[in-house]
Amino acid sequence: MTRNRRSKAAIRERQAATNTRYMVARREVANSEALPVPTADDPVSHVFIGSPLAAWNRPIQCQFWARLQEEHGPLIALTISRGNGWWELDDLAREVAGALQDDRPAQARGLWLGVGGYTVTKREHLAGIVAALDAVGALSRLTVRSVPDAATCGHPSCRRRRGEPQLLPADRRAARVNAAEGPRTGARQGTRQAASLLSLRAVMEQQPQLTSFGFGVFEGRRKTAEHRREALEQGRDDLFRSEDRVLRVRDWLLTNIAPIKTPTVGSYHMKHVVERAIGEYVTNGDLIAAALMAGYSMSRPDGPNADFGMSRRDVDRASGR
Repeated sequence: MTRNRRSKAAIRERQAATNTRYMVARREVANSEALPVPTADDPVSHVFIGSPLAAWNRPIQCQFWARLQEEHGPLIALTISRGNGWWELDDLAREVAGALQDDRPAQARGLWLGVGGYTVTKREHLAGIVAALDAVGALSRLTVRSVPDAATCGHPSCRRRRGEPQLLPADRRAARVNAAEGPRTGARQGTRQAASLLSLRAVMEQQPQLTSFGFGVFEGRRKTAEHRREALEQGRDDLFRSEDRVLRVRDWLLTNIAPIKTPTVGSYHMKHVVERAIGEYVTNGDLIAAALMAGYSMSRPDGPNADFGMSRRDVDRASGR
């Protein structure tokens, strides 16, 4: 049996066992192969903890985070992907946090607060939630983010409220960048902190049409619906299995190409730039996934390609122009 057939057989078995859609089962099988099972001693050792959402770092939110952390201590934000059995998984996590909606009054329950599509709870509960979800084979459906540290933000209004002196312009810019998605990068600006970077798994969950080809499949309009579905599954499987190469592309981008707000650089052009730079074949999907993992802004024209907010000067320099 070929590797592709073995993979599909495992997906079908997972689908039958969990009564989920094919694509959900495929992601769960792929993620179970890619992620080590957490140990009892350190159940969160292999859980990726992303950076806070940009909206959480606005000055208007800082007092909210400060009050919440003062009352409850260190916090974490998490979400469980929707799908089959979501209510049961949510109750499982709530139970660990002591936040089940039972007969107790709300003030007697543990912290379980919805914020921006995530649930905020005490960080001390994360290990128990991870262990509980892993025990029922649903750890791959968990996404975790840190929350802003409101006591160290660099917003002028927040510093005034804390009675601290205002930052110099250069320090203010650095604090603003660090509070968002980690330090902006480029050959002139160092590298972004690893804690702020997305995983390939997270990017593929956010972009369900992303494959090794790019967005969608080759000549999709000429294929039947069934053939398009099979090609999409195969293309996503190929992309997921090229994670080592995607990480090398991501690291090269972080070191050499500074981000800008406006997406102007096409992914297909950029893939050729990276190929020449690292001496290795790179697919269009590899480049798109790597750029999204690194946090570059993106726009989607028609077709399989994407445009990214990358410094044209750095791209031209890397191209030898």
